Amino acid sequence: MIQLLQKSDCCGCNACTQICPKQCISMKEDTEGFLYPYIQKEICIDCHLCEKICPVIHQGTPRNTDKVYAAKNKDENIRLQSSSGGVFTLLAEEIIAQGGVVFGAKFNDKWEVVHGFTESKEGLADFRGSKYVQSYIGDSFKKTQDFLKEGRTVLFSGTPCQIAGLKNFLRKEYNNLITVDFICHGVPSPQIWNRYLTETCEKIIATDGKNSVSSTLTGRGVKSYIEAISFRNKILGWKKYSFF
Repeated sequence: MIQLLQKSDCCGCNACTQICPKQCISMKEDTEGFLYPYIQKEICIDCHLCEKICPVIHQGTPRNTDKVYAAKNKDENIRLQSSSGGVFTLLAEEIIAQGGVVFGAKFNDKWEVVHGFTESKEGLADFRGSKYVQSYIGDSFKKTQDFLKEGRTVLFSGTPCQIAGLKNFLRKEYNNLITVDFICHGVPSPQIWNRYLTETCEKIIATDGKNSVSSTLTGRGVKSYIEAISFRNKILGWKKYSFF
């Protein structure tokens, strides 16, 4: 079974929880809100699948980059909604047009960052823009595998660790899988993110003369103090990113 001797031995990709045939591994938050595997040892059958697919234990070999391209979306509106050049949207729209499925990180109703999927172009809006928080993968690897086995093309976007976890989980190459990751310097604490949102909403509530924060994190589609979140917003231009 997975032996987590120190936190740096885990990237929180959730591959181990999804591969376990006895479902004896679950992800639990530490004091900073990061997710780490917790094993019910009495249920474990020592199949070692969790160890075999762990991207930290089995890291890939260094490779040279074949080619490097620079690109941007010609649609200025899409670029403004995106963190950089809006290329993800171009790739994702092509996959959707082919009847495929796109996975990415989005905000849920509590403004937590989670992984989800869409089969429509309209659903891509939730995946645009960076989210500087560790996302909760859930069972996205399993769902990806199911779509791949059905013969559908899947585009999966995420951090390099999440992509490595997905590929190890699948345990074989799929010609109908396209992965998109990005240069990552580590993910901030979900706990700090939640505290920031709560404190911000409390200030708004105090200004409005309200006494409760119960409705502040309820999300889109209902009355809420938070209507939208945009990292690297372009309201001050392309060279002076702002948080909106």
